[in-house]
Amino acid sequence: KGQNLCTAADHADFDLFVDWKIGPAGDSGIYLRGSPQVQIWDVAQHPEGSGGLYNNQIHPSRPMVCADRPAGEWNTMRIRMLGELVTVYLNDVLVVDDVVMENYSERDRPIYPSGSIELQNHGNPLYFKNIYLREISGPVVKKGDRVAIAGDSITEQKLYSRYMEDYLIACVPQLDLRVVQLGWSGERAPGFEARLANDLLPLDPDVVTTCYGMNDGLYRAYEPPIGDAYRRSMLAIVKQLKAAGATVVVGSPGAVDSFSFRHAVGPAAYNENLARLRDIAREIALDEGMPFANVHDPMVIAQREAKPALGKEYDVCGADGFHPRPNGHLVMAYAFLRALDLDGEIGSISVDLARGEASASDGHRVVAARRGEVEIESSRYPFCFFGDAKSPDGTRSILPYVPFNRALNRLTLKVRGLEADRARVEWGTQAKSFSRRDLERGINLAAEFLDNPFCEPFRRIDEIVAGKQAFETPMIKEAITRFRAIRGLVGEDSEAEAALATLRRKLVEKSGEHHLELRAALVPVRHTLRIVPE
Repeated sequence: KGQNLCTAADHADFDLFVDWKIGPAGDSGIYLRGSPQVQIWDVAQHPEGSGGLYNNQIHPSRPMVCADRPAGEWNTMRIRMLGELVTVYLNDVLVVDDVVMENYSERDRPIYPSGSIELQNHGNPLYFKNIYLREISGPVVKKGDRVAIAGDSITEQKLYSRYMEDYLIACVPQLDLRVVQLGWSGERAPGFEARLANDLLPLDPDVVTTCYGMNDGLYRAYEPPIGDAYRRSMLAIVKQLKAAGATVVVGSPGAVDSFSFRHAVGPAAYNENLARLRDIAREIALDEGMPFANVHDPMVIAQREAKPALGKEYDVCGADGFHPRPNGHLVMAYAFLRALDLDGEIGSISVDLARGEASASDGHRVVAARRGEVEIESSRYPFCFFGDAKSPDGTRSILPYVPFNRALNRLTLKVRGLEADRARVEWGTQAKSFSRRDLERGINLAAEFLDNPFCEPFRRIDEIVAGKQAFETPMIKEAITRFRAIRGLVGEDSEAEAALATLRRKLVEKSGEHHLELRAALVPVRHTLRIVPE
């Protein structure tokens, strides 16, 4: 009763879980960092639904879909805030996806870096329960970690895993991570459970991502035994890895395409099955205190938004309906990278035209600055995209339908001292015009200039990663996994174990040569920005 319920401490980045119930014609919300608000209201009065960032003026303020239950019934909400970006799930439905929350009190400033969380009293009956807050204190991956990417044939396609490794090597090189891919065609969770101790644990991983469920659904409508089998094996996988000291990013299955998926069960029924497995994966992650990667919802949303613009034949989940092409794999990589709690800040460059000065954040060094021109050397790359703007065979076509750049790929240019209303920014071979206000607030170079000076160096990194992961598939599938059969044939034999240990070491050393080649290819890039008043 009374005024807003407010946290005693300020909070910066967090996951908030809360159940709420509102009465007829009710109107309320949840303040984040002291600023209003994630909207809550009676869906009968507001059919767009709850969860939107109501006070946004520039960025989206409404939820993508309505997921409310009727007034008088309990709703479950999850709010994730990382930096300026807010994601909201309402009753397990993604309704806000990495949207910038604007500063209500000071419109020209970003949202405050920390502040209280408030459950609003708006003069009508409102109930909250089951309130749980998890602070996000930094990325899941730490400097020097070994990251393993496990999954079925979709992982063995070596696309989302490649994009993940590209990002972890080129975009956050300061973390000095090592990555291995363990995809296996046709595998279900029980298969990975059976080979985990032999294939993965000896590699001593610090972080493991899993992506199972596509085959576990058995390509038919959901039945409880399907979920039970998936739960048993996924829980066993998480517990084994947890006991070994690894953090497990429990990934949901992806989705099937609403047009190209031709199995008898049909895309709607099979996506419902996969959504049930998604919920099981989420429950296991929460129960075991592990991060969860929701791969399913972003793929469903991407195709729902892309097909009206690019045609129903534009597949997000692959020509066969479930093995995505590069566009869908970028969505998958986005889901896993976000689950690693990476802040997405590639860097920032500030230019003062009046003074002829410039500065840059870590990973970027100002070589020279003159009025309207700055030369920079960068050891951190933005993620780069390739392919036709309308083809699923590249990564560019899906960009309008997944917040990859906004959430993970921000290389920001801020310009002060511009007297004209507009200026042309020239970067590499490209040029675009921006308003003074936009330049003062900051533009994302990585999003605005898809063709940029980093494209060719990034392409070289990607080629080496592709070769490295192409080596890792037979290393695991044709060699290391067969150690189990050899042990079965020779029994407990110290000489045989020593031989297997030597072979494993030699294979890992060979994989390490690819990693060294990768690091050697990550060379600083010199590039020049010109700001020309119009």
